[in-house]
Amino acid sequence: MYAVLVCVFALLASWRTHLVAAQRSNSPTLCDANDSYNSTRVPYEFNNNAWGDDGSGQSCLQVEDGGESWSVTYTWTGDPELVKGFPRMKAHPSNLPVPFWNVSNVDFRAEWDTYVKSTENDSAEEQAAKFDDIYLRSNAALDVFLSDNATNSTLVGPPIEIMIWYWYTPTIKPLGFYDATPDTPRVEVDGMNFTLYDGFNAQGQHVFSWLAERNLTRADADYSPLFRYIWQNGLLSGALWLGQLEFGFEIMHAGEETVSEVKSNYTLRINRDGDPDASTSSAQPTSTSSSFLSTSTTAETIPTSTTAGTAASTTSTDAASTLIPTVDTGFLLPFGTWSTILALTTLLCTSSSLL
Repeated sequence: MYAVLVCVFALLASWRTHLVAAQRSNSPTLCDANDSYNSTRVPYEFNNNAWGDDGSGQSCLQVEDGGESWSVTYTWTGDPELVKGFPRMKAHPSNLPVPFWNVSNVDFRAEWDTYVKSTENDSAEEQAAKFDDIYLRSNAALDVFLSDNATNSTLVGPPIEIMIWYWYTPTIKPLGFYDATPDTPRVEVDGMNFTLYDGFNAQGQHVFSWLAERNLTRADADYSPLFRYIWQNGLLSGALWLGQLEFGFEIMHAGEETVSEVKSNYTLRINRDGDPDASTSSAQPTSTSSSFLSTSTTAETIPTSTTAGTAASTTSTDAASTLIPTVDTGFLLPFGTWSTILALTTLLCTSSSLL
């Protein structure tokens, strides 16, 4: 009997070790330039995407609880005119690519924040002064890519990019900003005016940027009117293919360690004409579903440029699972689950002792 008990405890300890390891790997830290994590808890893929790494600093993207929330910590002190990366999340492509004119909704709900480390509780004025001190150059933006070829629209470097700048430091402006005229297009979404700028980057890509008239740290609206305006007014063909949908932080310079974070309960989703209800589309609120882990490192060199006079920018698969949540002090497993584990363990150990 003693041998059986020893066996039971040994097996339980081993299973606990494996479950804790799985739980930790469900909250990875991505520090290499192209480190990627494809979540099965939420319908997004995360990438550190430091495509402009010049050796002057580093960024690390931290995924929490399989993607319930995420943040990026970074310091970049190189040439402030050059983009260092666009750490981001990308919606799983179950509804992509889609013809541009068939996009019916681009639903985006999120709350985010950017602050110099250890100043998160400072006033807005104090934080702005700190941004000036460290010469912070960054934005928070939604990003999509288009091409006249459906496959190419889902790969690296499609010829057309559309961004929505929700938040940005006053030290950077989108391509075309300094060429604006009084009749520059403006569209209101959810009570906020967005102004459209466009230009060509060094790689020859056509970049359209919608700039919010004031900084936002949260969004909860359908932003498809901004995309619809572009093809309805002949700026782009509605027959183009939209192949990628992302949200992230474009970073050019940060003289001290800075944090940009996306809080829990966010949604990034695209619906097509004729799609069923949003609950079956490409993304869902991050507060739903459970997960296991999936990590990978993919080469993702993004050649786009989105800031005035500078280089910048960015560029999946579905899954599901049921990893039981754990905490550092033990396991929050249903009683029935533990009973089953204990019974199976005892059976294994008893059988072994009889051999």
